[in-house]
Amino acid sequence: MKSSPHRSQRVARELQKQVGLWLARDCGDERFRSLAITRVRVSPDLGFARFYFVLAERDPATRAAVEDALEAVRGRIRREIGRHARLRVVPEIRFEYDTELESVRRVEQLLATLDPPPEG
Repeated sequence: MKSSPHRSQRVARELQKQVGLWLARDCGDERFRSLAITRVRVSPDLGFARFYFVLAERDPATRAAVEDALEAVRGRIRREIGRHARLRVVPEIRFEYDTELESVRRVEQLLATLDPPPEG
């Protein structure tokens, strides 16, 4: 059964808030201190949620360590969602590094290197 787009958006915002706070404050893993959940996509049936994240540090080794740590706590996160979210079914969750911000930064850097248009 599909939910309304508004409900999916509300659930995504709530999951982003809950999981972001839990990772930053309550899970006790220092690797998550520099992590920010940028957005959450929830499937129309609310059975799947994809969490996009960025890190303050851009080191590939740090990113790999954080991805491994997120995978290790995925079950705990689902339990936390189940305890706090008002959902009949707790969604399956996945984490994905958000490359969209890096793309925006690259475009901004390229635009900054362009010569300004001649004044006429």
